[in-house]
Amino acid sequence: MARPRRPLLWSACALLVATAAVAGVAARGAGDELDPRPVTVAEAQRLAMARFNAYESSPLAVAVQVPDGADTTEVHGVLDYRAHRAVGVYRSGTATARTAGALAWDQSGLAVSTGTAGAADTTAPGITATAKAVPARAWSPRAYSTDPMDAALRLTMSLAGNRPDNAQLLAQSGPRRLREEQVDGRVHTVFSGPRPKNAAAGSVSPLTYWVDEQGRLGRVEMVLPGLDRPVRLDLRPLAAKVRVPDSPWRRTP
Repeated sequence: MARPRRPLLWSACALLVATAAVAGVAARGAGDELDPRPVTVAEAQRLAMARFNAYESSPLAVAVQVPDGADTTEVHGVLDYRAHRAVGVYRSGTATARTAGALAWDQSGLAVSTGTAGAADTTAPGITATAKAVPARAWSPRAYSTDPMDAALRLTMSLAGNRPDNAQLLAQSGPRRLREEQVDGRVHTVFSGPRPKNAAAGSVSPLTYWVDEQGRLGRVEMVLPGLDRPVRLDLRPLAAKVRVPDSPWRRTP
C-alpha cells in the first residue's frame, strides 16, 4: 500500500472512461489471447451498456486484488457512482507482517487510515460503518500515484456512466471477443477492452472485461508493468442498499 503523500481537495468530477483511467499503460501484443475475434454489432451494444448498467445498479460492492510477488493486497469496498465516491477496507503485507485499514477514494485521489478498528469486516454495512467511524484527523489524503493499487482504485471510478456508450465508436476502437466464462454461476463473455489512444495497430487493451448476457459488468482485469499477474476487480450487486458516508470529503470549518 503506497504511503500517504500530500493533501488534496476532494471533488465529484464527471466520470472518466476506463481507457483514460489507465493512460500510459502499454497495450499488449495481439498474440497474448487464443482465437480472439472482433466484436459483433450485438456484442458492441452489450459492451456499450455495461458502464450505464453499473451506474443504474449503484451502489455496488467491489473486491480488488493486486498481486505483489507471493502476497496479494486486497480491498473490499462500496462504490457509489451517483455520489462519485467509494469507501473500503484493505489488507496488505505478509503472513508475519500484515497491515489493514480503511480507504476512501474518488476520481481525484484517495485517503488512507491505517490500523482502523473494524477493517476485518468486509460486508457492505460493515465497510461503510468503519469508514464513517474514522475521525477526520485519522485520514491521510493524497493524489493518485503510479502505485498499482492506486491504478486499481482509480480504475474502479471509471467503470460507470450515466448514459450508454456509443456502440459504433466503441466497436471501431478495437475491442475483441475472447471467450466465455462463468463468474458466480452466470455466463459472462470475456472481451479485451478498446485500445488505448495512440496504441500501435494490432495491439490490444491492457483491460479485459467480463460482461453477462444482460450487459452487466462482473469482472475487470488490468495488466500492469512489473506485476506477474493482472490486477482483478470483481463487481457485485448489493442485497441491501447502503450509503457511502460523507467523510472524509465533507470539510469541517
